[in-house]
Amino acid sequence: MLQRNKYEAVGAFRRSLEDEFNQYVEQQQARFDPADCLNIDFHCHDHNSDIPDELWGRILRLPETWLKTKKLVKVLQQNGSNVYTVTNHNNARSCWDLIDQGIDVLVAAEFTCFFPEYDLFIHILAYGFSKQQEVELNQKRQNIYDFLRYSAKHDIPVIMPHPLYFYTRNDNIDLSLFEKLAVMFSRFEVLNGQRDLWQSVLTLNWVDSLTAEKILSYARKHDLEPADFGVDPHQPKILTGGSDDHTGLFAGQCGTRIYIPNLAQRLKTTKASELVLEGLRNGNVAPYGQIGENQKLNIALLDYFAQVATKIKDPGLFRILLHRGSAWDKIGCFAVSNLMLEMQKHKKTMKFFGFVHDALQGKKPNKLITWQISKDYKFCVQHLVHIADSKKASPQEFVDTVNHSINELFNHLNKLIVKRIKCALDKSQGVRLDSFSTEEITRKFEIPSQLTALFFGDGKRQENISNVSIEKLLDNLSFPILISLVLAGSTLASTRVLYQNRSFLNDFASHLGKNQHTKRALYLTDTLSDKNGVSNSLSGKLKEIQKFDLPIDFLICHSDAESEEHLHVVRPITTFEVQRYGEQEIRIPDLMEIARIFYEGGYDRIICSTEGPMALVSLFIQQMFNVPSYFFMHTDWIDFIQHTTDLNQYERDRVRRLMRALYNRYDGVFVLNTEHRDWLMGYEMQLGKEKVLLTAHHTQPRDMTVKRLNKSDIVKGACQNTPILFIACRLSKEKGILDLPRIVAKAKRSIPDLEIVVAGSGPAEKVLKDHLPEATYVGWQSKKQLAALYLSLDLFVFPSRFDTFGNVILEAFVHGMPTVAFNCKGPKDIIQHNVNGYLVDDIEAMSTKIIEFFEQPKTAESMGHRAMQRAAEYKAEPIMRQFMTDMGLDIPHHYGLQKTVA
Repeated sequence: MLQRNKYEAVGAFRRSLEDEFNQYVEQQQARFDPADCLNIDFHCHDHNSDIPDELWGRILRLPETWLKTKKLVKVLQQNGSNVYTVTNHNNARSCWDLIDQGIDVLVAAEFTCFFPEYDLFIHILAYGFSKQQEVELNQKRQNIYDFLRYSAKHDIPVIMPHPLYFYTRNDNIDLSLFEKLAVMFSRFEVLNGQRDLWQSVLTLNWVDSLTAEKILSYARKHDLEPADFGVDPHQPKILTGGSDDHTGLFAGQCGTRIYIPNLAQRLKTTKASELVLEGLRNGNVAPYGQIGENQKLNIALLDYFAQVATKIKDPGLFRILLHRGSAWDKIGCFAVSNLMLEMQKHKKTMKFFGFVHDALQGKKPNKLITWQISKDYKFCVQHLVHIADSKKASPQEFVDTVNHSINELFNHLNKLIVKRIKCALDKSQGVRLDSFSTEEITRKFEIPSQLTALFFGDGKRQENISNVSIEKLLDNLSFPILISLVLAGSTLASTRVLYQNRSFLNDFASHLGKNQHTKRALYLTDTLSDKNGVSNSLSGKLKEIQKFDLPIDFLICHSDAESEEHLHVVRPITTFEVQRYGEQEIRIPDLMEIARIFYEGGYDRIICSTEGPMALVSLFIQQMFNVPSYFFMHTDWIDFIQHTTDLNQYERDRVRRLMRALYNRYDGVFVLNTEHRDWLMGYEMQLGKEKVLLTAHHTQPRDMTVKRLNKSDIVKGACQNTPILFIACRLSKEKGILDLPRIVAKAKRSIPDLEIVVAGSGPAEKVLKDHLPEATYVGWQSKKQLAALYLSLDLFVFPSRFDTFGNVILEAFVHGMPTVAFNCKGPKDIIQHNVNGYLVDDIEAMSTKIIEFFEQPKTAESMGHRAMQRAAEYKAEPIMRQFMTDMGLDIPHHYGLQKTVA
């Protein structure tokens, strides 16, 4: 296995960013004598930021914060600020109120300005203006050029905060925007306590790259005059810091040191706020503090959501319907408002949110509450106590404790949900989770379109999931489910808002030639070490990835497996089985743990290969990190339910529509055969041609230590001339194995001594043995055992019309064994008819070709050689190269240099 250097290792991308930014902050700390510096948080908010820029906040009539000005000032003072400002959105009301109280304050506001050619709203921090100038600035902010020219004319210093973060996704953003910003701004916020480290380092390196020549060339290109905006291209840009705090949790922990020579003497005659303004104009500033990445924002949003839950009022249906925004925005706001208003009916939930807010402020739950609370929820109180205690420790310990507690609470609450569901089902006439078949689940997977029928019932028996009483379900599960939703929601939102323009960040880094995000995929699967063909193919892919250190890592949920190179293992919250689903155990993973692994591992795309719980996880990751996502389609579920259930066409169409909705959520869907590709692009599934990607499983090298066996050692009474068929697969109905008795019986009419060896196990094993008792059953075989059987027997028979590929066909080919199969799906693309096997249309034809094969020994020998030649066309390297290319991954230069030893 190749050895990784530091910057090829998983997680090295984030570490390299940390190293670079920490070095910058340390250099800034050493610039000025602390005795001659004033500390100010240039970017913080209180309750007067009452009209948010975010669309959902405006629709729901929610302020950005409920934080009182007095509390904010107290927190700023506690965290070392000796000069105060409040940068509320589009108003300085808090600053004027503090001045009226006799408190020295630097008047400021964060104005939302419109960039007309980009149809973009951006924020600009402005300082030191008068009340009349505030009115003028609010009028001018409808056009950013007018706003900045007015500011420069009146010597009002402005800062461009979080330059790479925009409050909305905007496809109009391009590099020309930043060329204009370089001409129009002298000051940029490089350290924002609520933003991502990647964005901060990119900003730092971009500003550092802005030479006078570049700025002047940008000015000529865009017909702008730097002096109109108070910009001197020959002077270095000024970099500042601020917490961007909205909750009072982190105010003052990030900020800017203002260097004032002979500070002690100057303070005797000049207000501190005036000295700060002077230092800001002169550029004698140095940012301080640490970037919290999504962790601080996650905590801030959790506190915000906890307050929203207790303070939200009904926004009104007409307001939601008539407000500006897309249909999805309105549906989302309708759902959120209903969820939050429903929470307010549950006293237990409301009390918990109150405790969360108090704990984040450093206040422990009352001891009486601890004694009174039920055993099921004591862990919640314990975590709140830990959070409150950590508030007194270092800022980083507080952040780490809260984020750890969020993950632990989510895990415990989900286990409690599962426990209560199982308990409820056990009490409901003995029904169990694992008693449901795929057929029953499909039939019941529906919700009434009539709301009264959903919530109150209509007196009729409904064949859908609403048979379970919503009222009883909410009664038992309302608290853990609602809290889990809020915890997951704050985690998703805190990361999503940072990366909503991820594609632009990638382009920006490429243009800059620095800090490009690593291109690395996390591959989620529900199966890897199980006894099925999907597991075999995926384990082969993992071996290839491990051998050549390819930029892909697998992640599975398993109770016993252990992590290794390129493989993460998370433990399941719970497990269960579904009847007829086979031996595959359904495992429910910890969503938060997988999100953490994705973030810390520096991944930038996701792929999923099973339609189980991991599919839902992959979609969550896709939305959370705004990353490209792909699905690898192994199974034809429509064919599966057609062969294994009695569902009618209407019920099968329900599954098809569900699959169509699922696959359309991905940027690409990998398929294993041309028939499936055409189906996905056709009328029934309607996936775009560009989204359907044809791939294949690759062969695994033949183990040359495996030797041919005597046929008599496999089949009792056989000799080397005995004609023997072979099949290896999961013994289930959809695999076509129940057709074997008829196939073999017809062939035996011409070949009386014909034998068949069956390898594998499954739900149809007993039925097959009853109808084909003369076969030799060897059970589930290891890879070495299978290799020996391939080498020793004659013809592989594959009666499945279900398989999307047919790994066993390639396995047979590798060992020189021809195959007879039906002319459909995977086999049709692998087998070359009459060259290395046979493709047939029905059982009669399959029996005929078996007879033909054994009656022509020379043809059989030739087919064996050509089977091995065909297998060589499915080598790992070209297939994996195309696979990585289709996902947009860079192919390592070393790939293919190490050759497999035969």
